[in-house]
Amino acid sequence: MIRRSGYIGVFLHPFTKEEIEKFVAHWLERFERVEQVIPGQGNYTSTMVIEKLDDIFYEEHPQFRIIQGDEFAWVYLSHNRQIIETTGFFSDHIPLSLEVLLELPNLVEVVEETNEKRLKELEEDHYF
Repeated sequence: MIRRSGYIGVFLHPFTKEEIEKFVAHWLERFERVEQVIPGQGNYTSTMVIEKLDDIFYEEHPQFRIIQGDEFAWVYLSHNRQIIETTGFFSDHIPLSLEVLLELPNLVEVVEETNEKRLKELEEDHYF
């Protein structure tokens, strides 16, 4: 049975355009493929390959798919927020949904999506 994995990365500052560009640059260096969900698609199923920073669609809530080999992870973030949410699948090594957060600038905490207590605290502190 395939098991899902998800994480929330908490960051020091709210995201600006420049900060998001740093994230995408990091993913472009580390992973085989970076795609972004095309804005305005009602069902959010169409993506475009991001090969350079000029390819990024700037919108309030950009979504990305990071691909490494046979694995992929979805990345959800918002301008002026301090969290990135990821989803993917469990694996015997570090799940890609966790790996996409590692080494990002200004990351201060990673929370598993199953940690209800910590997620509630973050919600009470208006991170969501």
